[in-house]
Amino acid sequence: MAATDPRTTIRNVLVAYIAANPITEDDGITNATTTILWEGGPEGLLYLFYGVPDVDVLITLGDPRSRSVRRVEDQPVHYLMSYPVTVTTLDKFTLGVLSATAAEMQYKATYAIRLAIEGSARSAPAATPAYRLHVTTEDAKVKRSGYVYIWEANHVVEYETGYP
Repeated sequence: MAATDPRTTIRNVLVAYIAANPITEDDGITNATTTILWEGGPEGLLYLFYGVPDVDVLITLGDPRSRSVRRVEDQPVHYLMSYPVTVTTLDKFTLGVLSATAAEMQYKATYAIRLAIEGSARSAPAATPAYRLHVTTEDAKVKRSGYVYIWEANHVVEYETGYP
């Protein structure tokens, strides 16, 4: 049995990478406020982006989908679990000046996710169960909600594990 669930493992990988390599705002100097949450929380987007936390980049981790990859005598050997990771950004203004462009923040967050997952693609040798991580698909879209443009990029991180 795994010490932590895969979604927590992915969250820990992202938190550690972003803490060591912060995403910056458009000026390349100021660290962006990045928050990683479980999907479906009670927080509203406007509260997160314009409220007390003043988030620049929101990364949410969704519920997984899983399937067995290879079966031997009707016994699943490997399980492949797909975890949606969504990056949400808005254009942010500081004193009337655009300080964090949504498109720029999307690019930086996507790049950080790729590097974080790539850097932790394999579990430690003694980990139980052993796992592999990789980003399989990415798609981005822009939605308009009233006067706000919401930039979202959806990534799917696959977590593959085998049980002896």
